[in-house]
Amino acid sequence: MSSLTPTPLLLLSGLLLACLALGGVLLACLRGAERRHQHRLARMAEREQAAYALQDMLLQNMQGMILRFQGVGHRLPDGSAERATIETILDQADETLAEGRQRILALRVPAVRGDNLSQAFAALGQSLQQSFNTGFHLIVSAAPVPLKAELSEEIYRIVREALYNAFQHAGAAQIELELVYGCEFFSLYVRDDGKGMALRPPSGYRGVAAMRARAELLGGSVEVLSLEEQGTEVILKVPARVCYQQPNRAGWQRRLATWLGRADNVG
Repeated sequence: MSSLTPTPLLLLSGLLLACLALGGVLLACLRGAERRHQHRLARMAEREQAAYALQDMLLQNMQGMILRFQGVGHRLPDGSAERATIETILDQADETLAEGRQRILALRVPAVRGDNLSQAFAALGQSLQQSFNTGFHLIVSAAPVPLKAELSEEIYRIVREALYNAFQHAGAAQIELELVYGCEFFSLYVRDDGKGMALRPPSGYRGVAAMRARAELLGGSVEVLSLEEQGTEVILKVPARVCYQQPNRAGWQRRLATWLGRADNVG
């Protein structure tokens, strides 16, 4: 009579099959999550393109209205109260139009790749520095690690919003952006020496919720630290395993250098 007791080989085979089945389920779940993530990013990109087109159309219509009002104002007598009023309104409209154009240009996303993120931020910072007459400094800590291209654009959008808010609303003399290619996280710090968010107008809080929502889609987070009259720091952290093209297997020298805060200054 044969024994029904499972042999060690049979138990091992069963355990191996169970592990393979579990691995297959986990892989299918990960692939599904990746597809949903890519779909959300694509929808956000489509919405941004539609928003840009709408903004362009509104600016063009506003420009046409300004020209028509200028024509009406020129037909009024010189020195009249009506003409002075129209000219004042047109001056305000020109300022609003210029700010709108500046805002749209700042929101345009350049060709950001996984290996040129720091160059893209340097160009953005220089452009904002010239527009707002505020000092800008870029710091890259440790050796850069190539990022996934599709995530680079999202990271750029988040930090661009933080930089624009700092330049426009902080009242700062100096704004700093630091990129830290850490072993566990890719971190970005936007710092200013301005008046702090407690003293900013309500418009200064725009974009924080959107930045956090974008960061959550990347599996990251956005934190805002601010002190009255001492400035604000916006911190974006994205897990390295999510955004790096390859795992960042750093040796003890790189870990020590990152911990000590060794940095390369850019701009």
